[in-house]
Amino acid sequence: MRGVFLKIYLAFMVTTLITTVVTLLLASYYRQWSNDSVNLIAPTGGYISAAELILQRGGEPLLLEWLLTFERHPSVNAYVFDDQGISLLPDVPLSVQDYAFSSDSYVAKVNPIGRSEILVKAPLQGYDGRVYLLVVEFIHPLVVFNLPEYLAWGALASLLLFALWSFVLSGYLTRPLRYMQKTVRSFANGDWSARMNPKFLRRKDELGELSREFDHMAAHLERLIKDQRQLVSDVSHELRSPLARSAIALELARFDAVPDQVEHLDRIELENQRLNDMIEDLLGMARLDTQQDHSHWKRVDCHKLLIHIVDDAKFEHQGSDLNLTLHGELSQVIGDAKLLASAFENIIRNALLHTAPRTSVDIDISSRHENLRIIIRDHGPGVEESKLQDLLRPFVRAESARERLGSGHRGFGLGLAIAHRVVLHHRGKLRLQNHKDGGLIVLVDLPIGPIPKSN
Repeated sequence: MRGVFLKIYLAFMVTTLITTVVTLLLASYYRQWSNDSVNLIAPTGGYISAAELILQRGGEPLLLEWLLTFERHPSVNAYVFDDQGISLLPDVPLSVQDYAFSSDSYVAKVNPIGRSEILVKAPLQGYDGRVYLLVVEFIHPLVVFNLPEYLAWGALASLLLFALWSFVLSGYLTRPLRYMQKTVRSFANGDWSARMNPKFLRRKDELGELSREFDHMAAHLERLIKDQRQLVSDVSHELRSPLARSAIALELARFDAVPDQVEHLDRIELENQRLNDMIEDLLGMARLDTQQDHSHWKRVDCHKLLIHIVDDAKFEHQGSDLNLTLHGELSQVIGDAKLLASAFENIIRNALLHTAPRTSVDIDISSRHENLRIIIRDHGPGVEESKLQDLLRPFVRAESARERLGSGHRGFGLGLAIAHRVVLHHRGKLRLQNHKDGGLIVLVDLPIGPIPKSN
C-alpha cells in the first residue's frame, strides 16, 4: 500500500503545483490583457484633484496628513516629491523612485507580476507656484495578501488534505488486493475454500471484476483438486479387488507349477506386493488431505519414537550406522504417533537408501523457539538445487533412487511426499537442503503447541 499511496500523493501534489503556478501566471497577465488596468487607472483623476486642492489650501503640512491616510488603505499608496526631488514621506520603495524620476513623462506603468501592479504620476502646483509630483501606487493583490505566508499556509493545508485523501484513495484501491494476497496465501497453504470477501465482489470497477475472476478460478481449481483426489482414492480402492483376485490366482497357480516356474511366480508376487504398498500409500495420502479430526491426538515423545524406528532400521539394514542425538530435554509434541512414525520411517529409509557405503545417517533432535526440530542427514550425493522441492511431490524420485529399484526398496517416489503431508497435517514444516560437505538434509519443524480445534 505504501507504494501506491506515495504515487497517488506525488501525483496530486505535482498536479496541484502546476495548476497553482499556471493559475497565478494567467491571473497576473489577465490584468494586463483585460480592461482591469484601465479601470484601476481611472480613479487616479480624483486622487490628483484632491491632492492639488489640499496642497493649495493647506500647503505641505495638510498634504502630508492626507498622504498618511493611505497607510490604512491596503492596496493603494500615494507619494509626493517636491521640486528638489525630495519625498514628503520616508521609506519610498525603489520602484516608485525609479518611476518618479524616469523620463517617460506621465505615462502610467503596468507591471502585472511586480510589487507595484500600476504606477501613475501627475504634477501638482501649490498656491506659491511650486511644482510637486504625485505618484499613486496600486499594489499587486498577491503582495497585499502576503504571498509567502499565504503560500506557506496553502502548501501546509494541501499537504495535509492530499495526504488524507491519498490515504483514503490508496486504501480503497489496495484493500481488495491486500485481501486477495491473504486469500492467495491461504489457498497456497491448502485452504481450497478460501475466497474473496463478498463486498469486494459487488464492486463495479476493475478490482471488483478481478475479485470475481479470482473466485471463479479458485472454485475451478478446488473442484479439479477434489476430483483428482477422489479419482486417486477411487482408483486405489478399485485396484484392490483385481489385486486380491490376482493373489488368489497366484496361489492356485503354485499348486500346478513346475520348479522352473516358481521364480517367475515369486516375481509376480513381489510386484503385486509393491502395487499393494503403493495403493496403501496413496490411500494414506488421500486420508491426510481430508482428515480434520484431531480428537485422538496426544503427547508424543519424538525421541522415544525415533529410538524404535532406528532400532528397526538397524535390524533391517545390517551394518548400517545411524546416530541419534538429543540436544536438551524437550522432545514432545502433540500429534498422531502412528502418522509421525510413518513420516520419520520414510525419511530415514530414504536416507539409508542414498547414503554412501560405510557412512552414517545422523539424526539430531533439538528445540527452537516453539518448535521441535528434527534434522536427518545422509552422506550421499545430494540432489540438484533445482530439484529439491520436486522431491516432495508424489512419484518424483532422485536419479540414484531409480538405479536401486532392484534392491528391495519400493522406489515409488512417495516416501518424502507422504512425510511432507504428515508434517503439514501436524501444522509443521519440512524442508530439504544439501549439506555443504555433501549429502541431503531433511529439516522437520513440529509445533509444541496445543491440539488444534477440529473443523
